[in-house]
Amino acid sequence: MRKNKVKEKLQHGNSVVGTFQGFNSPDLTEMCGYTGYDFVILDTEHGPMSAETCIPMICAAERSGVVPIIRVSENEKTYVLKALDVGAMGIIFPMINIIEDAVKAISLTRYIRNHNDMRTEFRGIVDVSRAAQYGMTAGLNSHMTTSNKEIMIILQMETAESVKNIEEILKLPEIDVILIGSLDLSQSLGYPGDVHHPVVQGVIKKAIKKIISAGKAVGMVIPSTDALQHWFDLRVSFFTYHQTYMFRDVLQKHVSEFHRITGH
Repeated sequence: MRKNKVKEKLQHGNSVVGTFQGFNSPDLTEMCGYTGYDFVILDTEHGPMSAETCIPMICAAERSGVVPIIRVSENEKTYVLKALDVGAMGIIFPMINIIEDAVKAISLTRYIRNHNDMRTEFRGIVDVSRAAQYGMTAGLNSHMTTSNKEIMIILQMETAESVKNIEEILKLPEIDVILIGSLDLSQSLGYPGDVHHPVVQGVIKKAIKKIISAGKAVGMVIPSTDALQHWFDLRVSFFTYHQTYMFRDVLQKHVSEFHRITGH
């Protein structure tokens, strides 16, 4: 597995930017890479995509130098294993609410290293997967070692329960990023969709301080670059936009300009 430049940048205290992609389009993935995005999140939680349909997009990501991350639909072995074996360099786990959820996510992402790392849940070994280059160019030990080192673990904090347990979850050293899901968090706090409500914002800001104090990166999905400065000042470092919002804004702008100029 190649070096994960997103993980490396975050470890050096730098910020990274990517997009959430819900469209089954290798072309879009490739354009993101050539444009200079650090990562693309292929979303199999919302929408029809699966690990199998992600393969052409992961190939496009590799061609254009952008890091492919898959958001799995559930914190279950079948989904995590398939996402990793097709070549994802990071996994986003939704709805991580308690310490047991976080431990399970980490275990399913990592191969057992040695007899001191014995556990009941782990990533199943296969040396002929796409991630292992079909066993043609790298040995099994090399594949296992680099995978454990380079694959990112990104946990989503999106419920009141996850906020309550965040300090305990943050003690786990393997976590790279806590991605705050503000929309579902607003639901769980009793203000559905109102991410700007003072209660919601207060909870998010307190969580950010705890995450940073624990030495983890904070991730946010932001609607546009207008919000970038606000969250950057709060030391968020893992930024992502939804491609749908981006396309919507550009398409609406072009149509509005057409009507303004032509009057038709």
